Amino acid sequence: METERIQSLAQRLGEAIAGDERYLTLKKAKEAYEADQKAQSLEKDYDTVAATLRGKMEQKKPLEPEEKRKEADLRASVVANPTIQALLKAQVEFHQLMRKVNQTLEDAIKL
Repeated sequence: METERIQSLAQRLGEAIAGDERYLTLKKAKEAYEADQKAQSLEKDYDTVAATLRGKMEQKKPLEPEEKRKEADLRASVVANPTIQALLKAQVEFHQLMRKVNQTLEDAIKL
């Protein structure tokens, strides 16, 4: 049956992706992030402060200098955190791989 052949090919593609260096790097980076409570807390704090500021801006409320400073400090800390940066880099590289795979599939079926 054609469906089974396509699924078999998809299985082989998935296995090839799972063995790719970019996937393995992403997997390690995710594991490192999940083990790094400080990085998770830092990102959560930044997300909370940034959401608060976005909400105030959407409501046309003024932003206090202390709020701006706190957001800037947290953003700088996130940018400087090696665990977060490794994860972001790995996500970008894996996304690029998957974009190429999807483009190849689309080209093959003439979408």
